[in-house]
Amino acid sequence: MSTLLLVEDDPDQLEIRSLILADVGHEVFSALTCADALHLARLHQPALVVMDLRLPRSADGLALIADLRALVPSPRIIVLSGWTADLATAPDVDAVLAKPVHTPELIKLVARLSAILLLCFLPLSAATIQLDKPAEVIAEISAPVSDWQTQPRIANLLLNGLPKLQLPLVAPRQSVFLGRLPAGRHELTLPNSTITLTATTDPVHLHAPVLFERKNAIGKFTDIPLLTYVESLSENGQNILQYSVIFSNEDGGTSTRFLMARWGRTTDIEFVYRVFLRPDGTRDKAIIQARGHKEILYTGPYENDHPLLIPVTDNNMVAGEGPSAVRYQPAATLVDLASSSRESVMDQAPFTWQAMTKELLREAKLRPPGVERGEDISDPRNYLFLEFGVKNQQSRVAAMVRLKNESRWRTSHFGVPNAAIERDGWVRTTIELPPGTTKHEVAELAIQCLAAEKAKLLGTCEIPAFSKAFFLKSDMLPAESFFSSAPNSPVTLRVGEVWSWTLNSK
Repeated sequence: MSTLLLVEDDPDQLEIRSLILADVGHEVFSALTCADALHLARLHQPALVVMDLRLPRSADGLALIADLRALVPSPRIIVLSGWTADLATAPDVDAVLAKPVHTPELIKLVARLSAILLLCFLPLSAATIQLDKPAEVIAEISAPVSDWQTQPRIANLLLNGLPKLQLPLVAPRQSVFLGRLPAGRHELTLPNSTITLTATTDPVHLHAPVLFERKNAIGKFTDIPLLTYVESLSENGQNILQYSVIFSNEDGGTSTRFLMARWGRTTDIEFVYRVFLRPDGTRDKAIIQARGHKEILYTGPYENDHPLLIPVTDNNMVAGEGPSAVRYQPAATLVDLASSSRESVMDQAPFTWQAMTKELLREAKLRPPGVERGEDISDPRNYLFLEFGVKNQQSRVAAMVRLKNESRWRTSHFGVPNAAIERDGWVRTTIELPPGTTKHEVAELAIQCLAAEKAKLLGTCEIPAFSKAFFLKSDMLPAESFFSSAPNSPVTLRVGEVWSWTLNSK
């Protein structure tokens, strides 16, 4: 997206166009007069200028164009005018739109010129593929990573010269799907990158969802889809593909503090799409996770077999109510979560931990260590991350840790019952520790069995295994796990009991 200067002497039109262009992700500076416009242009050096011509006279607009062209670097200029004949003697401009201007036309033109600008200033990289027949195409892309904390960037991918989709520059290597392309030669371009294109018939790729960016998140670089993973399931003999998305943060729903206690991360991991396949591999029916976590039959739009989904809540429930100006198409990764948590997918793609932490820092959701400040948390590098299996029967669990040379125990649920874990399966949680704590200072780990909310009987907590304990390193990437329980040594606790493991780390 571009830095853009908007010039219009009608205050109402200026405000409307400014909101529209900012909503699709551009950084917009607005000016009512030629003098203000030139001052802002010198100050911010916009890549694009969208301007009325009569400000209030056409001569004023023509003079402003000449002044803008004298700037170094000179911006690209789009002129909006109900009197296009006025441009007969104008300096060179890049595009003219006749008034009344249709909003979709303006947005598309700005997006196209933004993409051209990007190509002008960076080394052009392209990959081509020749298809003998229509086929699904996957792109493997290596590109420079932006600093997601201070200068996040989302790049446009051009397919055959036109903007196709966007790529958040959060990882050095990413895969996207281009969809089903017709027979012939196709070219994908992204500046300063290396691209490999491959045709595929894998159902995992054929059914992956298109994800439009949530409309209230556009331009904020928040809560973006970092990756899509898929599980191969079966129900009554029917094959099912279930797609989940890891979003960089959860902007609504569970609080940041409770996310760390119950889930061991602040990313938002949501099932978005489940497709039931016929024996020949075609789609039978599909389910999405809609508003209120309701699973409903999906009847929305598709591109071939790709559902067109958009998050419609701040905790990323989806609907077929798009599009928005930003479109993501991450290629799905097939995973098996029979013996690990959903969060283990993040371990396999460690850039997700880095993006998560940097977004927390940018959004000022981190408090000083050891203090209380609403729902904010300490820096994730001050937490111990733990994974274990659990089967709760009228119970819930919390993790505990004791450091060497200390008598106190620290807990994952910080003494709040509702912050304990009540679900079954492989789970993650975290415990805040003093900054700089290392694995060598961990003396004991423990699981505490607590009563479930409104439980009438004292239940049990079955812990089949303790599988991981790790910290995030200074670069915000996960360190190797330093503890797991012995194999075939499950633990069963009654509510009110605690089981501990003593570590022998040196």
